[in-house]
Amino acid sequence: MYARAATAYRRVDLDSAPKAEIVARLFTRFLDDVTAARGALDAGDVGRRALAIDHALRIVIGLRAALDHGAAPALAGELDALYAFVQDQLVRANVCRVAEPLDAAVRVMRELGDAFTAIKHVAPGGHEGTP
Repeated sequence: MYARAATAYRRVDLDSAPKAEIVARLFTRFLDDVTAARGALDAGDVGRRALAIDHALRIVIGLRAALDHGAAPALAGELDALYAFVQDQLVRANVCRVAEPLDAAVRVMRELGDAFTAIKHVAPGGHEGTP
């Protein structure tokens, strides 16, 4: 019963949150997932590493899917290429069981998250634009 209530609460929270807030949360969660993946990698915990990287991958795939190529083709194309790079690094880290690709993925996503946060605070209403 508790799990069902928590799921309902999360759904209401997501449905009512501004888009910019959701995107900011995704960047934060991505960084948390990669931190967990790194810890699992160091501990030799294959299952936990795979789960954390899988969740980080789903975030990046979702961000790529949300790009509006019609509204801002050049920006969306550049972001798509960066997200593709991050996806490749996550897969490489998981398959090769090495941390360096995780570092590269974090650098890109941290910069994108910081840029998004800066734009969010400048844009009217803080919820327009391409993630």
